[in-house]
Amino acid sequence: MRFSRMSTVGKAVQSAGVPLLAVSMVITTAIAGIPGYFLLADALGPERSGEALRVYAVIALCTAVAEGIALAIGIFILWRLSCRIKALNDEIRLLVRNVLHDLRTPISRISNAAQRILGGDNCVEDAAADISESCSRILSIVDANVEITNNYARVGDAPPGAEDFSAVVAEAVELFAAVADMKGVSLSAEVPSSPVVLAAHRHKLQQLAGNLIDNAVKFTPSGGKVTVSLSETRDNVVFKVADSGVGIANGDLPKIYDRFYRAERSRGTPGSGLGLSLVRAVVAFYCGDIDCKSKLGSGTIFTVTLPKRKRQG
Repeated sequence: MRFSRMSTVGKAVQSAGVPLLAVSMVITTAIAGIPGYFLLADALGPERSGEALRVYAVIALCTAVAEGIALAIGIFILWRLSCRIKALNDEIRLLVRNVLHDLRTPISRISNAAQRILGGDNCVEDAAADISESCSRILSIVDANVEITNNYARVGDAPPGAEDFSAVVAEAVELFAAVADMKGVSLSAEVPSSPVVLAAHRHKLQQLAGNLIDNAVKFTPSGGKVTVSLSETRDNVVFKVADSGVGIANGDLPKIYDRFYRAERSRGTPGSGLGLSLVRAVVAFYCGDIDCKSKLGSGTIFTVTLPKRKRQG
């Protein structure tokens, strides 16, 4: 009961906080102003008391206006901060919910496999394989989330040296060529024969190129095509992946980089929903830009621009 009363009082104080602050400012100004007026009137003499009142009224008005502006700015800043804190709390709750949801399946498989072993199931090797696969799944989810968080926080060593992005792209295309061929998808690359060098970590470039090419192949039906291209300007490297796949709805485009987000048309396709989140996190780590243009049924084009020298964010 006491906690309920305290909660009610707390809510009342919060709701009345701004009016109370405004009233307190007015009262403080008045308390400080009355002695000030008498001091000014005494200094000018009785015959000029009217002039003292007018001068002090102007001073009080200017002070009140300044305090009002300061109050309005303070309220606006607090409102923006509270909105940001609420958004961050919502993101954390959503992330926790999604992580728990994605971990439920592999943990259930581990539990079932352990129960089979304890129950004397002769297929111990199959149960061990399920446990190993599920543990790998859990580790991949945890590692991907740690990598995304570290990239956004720009936690990590500086690039050890210059990397040839063209070699990384060529390797990624070669890696997914067999998958594309099995699906009947044409996968081609337009990569300069000379090195395209930038200050980056090789494994981050591999994550970026691999996830974009993997998604393009995964969501392009048989008979479609995926084109990968790489070019450079004086200051930047431009990596582009275009496909003729299912496309992304306009309503889904703002959410595609959210962790674990799966558009309606992609929920039947295997994946964790972390690929594009990791791609954007890598782009953010290098202070680059990523752009997505897509239309349902007409395909998708991802364009990544990375500085050749890592900019300071």
